[in-house]
Amino acid sequence: MDSFNDSALSAYFPGLVDICQNEDGQLVYAIRKEDELFFSTEYSTESESFAIPERKHFQFTIPRTVEVMRYFNQDDDTLYDDLLAYLKRFSSLDDGQMAIVAHYVFLTYLHDHSGIDYCGYLLFYAVPERGKSRTGKSVSYVAFRGIHLIELRPPFIFRYCKNFHGTLFFDLQDVSKKAERSDCSDLLLLRFEKGVKIPRVTNPDQGAFNDTDYYDIYGPTIFATNEELHKILETRCLPIIMPYRPGNYENPRPELGLELKERLTAWRAKHLTATFPDLEPIDGISGRLWDITKPMFFMNDLLPVDASVLEDSILSIAGEKDESRKDSLEGRLVAIIKEITDEGGLDRFVEWSIKTGDIRNKFNQGRPEDKHVSPQWIGKRLKSMSFHNRIVHGYSEIKITAEEYALILKQYGQTPRESALPSHSLPDKTEQHQHVLKEVESGRESASVRGDRFTFTTPEEKEVYLARLNELKGIGGIPLEKMDLLAQEHLEQWRVDHDFPF
Repeated sequence: MDSFNDSALSAYFPGLVDICQNEDGQLVYAIRKEDELFFSTEYSTESESFAIPERKHFQFTIPRTVEVMRYFNQDDDTLYDDLLAYLKRFSSLDDGQMAIVAHYVFLTYLHDHSGIDYCGYLLFYAVPERGKSRTGKSVSYVAFRGIHLIELRPPFIFRYCKNFHGTLFFDLQDVSKKAERSDCSDLLLLRFEKGVKIPRVTNPDQGAFNDTDYYDIYGPTIFATNEELHKILETRCLPIIMPYRPGNYENPRPELGLELKERLTAWRAKHLTATFPDLEPIDGISGRLWDITKPMFFMNDLLPVDASVLEDSILSIAGEKDESRKDSLEGRLVAIIKEITDEGGLDRFVEWSIKTGDIRNKFNQGRPEDKHVSPQWIGKRLKSMSFHNRIVHGYSEIKITAEEYALILKQYGQTPRESALPSHSLPDKTEQHQHVLKEVESGRESASVRGDRFTFTTPEEKEVYLARLNELKGIGGIPLEKMDLLAQEHLEQWRVDHDFPF
């Protein structure tokens, strides 16, 4: 084995359980090899040799080897309940919130497991003096290598992530503003996803490529804040809205969580190579929320705990997120699209179109004239929501399929109307024609003018209609209203013959 001077200083490498201290106070690696746990001051592979940095770099409590080994060699069936009892000493969350926090603590100890791709953020949010900081500190003192920060200092954060792979507790009045001012918004947005690296130019004088370093910033993250997070950052979070329950709570200190840290470290050693089951998304928990909560259900599978409490708690968060999305600008647009769709019964069809002008008119209803949004604003918003836009006969419209409609209703917490009967077959041509090729204004005196007031789905349809209209004019003796009706019937038959869905 290489000497200490030839070994690279390292506090983290694959397969390491943690760094502990022996009875003499010496720091040692705790390493799981097959079914055994052993301790060593150095560790070597075929290509590398590692030594432990000085103790001053470890700004968190360090588990004791004798206690870690004791719990590794015995069952610890009360660990989850004892963790709950510990957390309740410092705050008064409801049972569902406590379940989320407790499962998250376990996740911090297996966030680097090969079967886990995401580690969402735990967010304590409320007005001042609700116990956010106290609760966050109590969690960080039992989490895997937890450290409490009251500033966003990117150089330190990058190095802590790279060197320790631990848990960061950001205790800030306004997280989003601080991140923007500190030029580390990308760090907070990407830290929840394993494998992502953030570039920083650290040596500009070194020239192309050599001037840039890439930092692995993945890991468990806890926020305590008085202000709402940016909506994109919030999608990575499991929000815990702190209740107003004054009481005589203890003040958390690192040493109060030491025993639990030792037990949790032993738990990590036992499950570092655990196999997780294949999980299908739970009805009501989807998208990114499922991505960041799926690992917590993995944790539940390793614990003697009924999953129903965790599931109900996550479903409650899903409901709150749905309500939040409903109140957003995009949520309002989806509600308008649903309103127009319901009014026309369009959700009976496989595919339908809605004019963006109709959406804009409804969006502007009840708003002061100087607050009306422009057609361009509506168009950009709809495009950002992945609606397909097209120009038909000079008018902008969005095309919607039944599948897309169901997904976006679900995403924004809207419920399809009960009478909707979605079908995977094409709708009846005549029925759909009544919706798409409708008369905007009746009682026109000129059939040629009336034809211009119909909505045609393609320029070719208009040509078919006008061609038949001109033929009828050439015959003579036919009233204008009758010519118009015959031209419509001709177009309708043309649609049938060409098997077009509209």
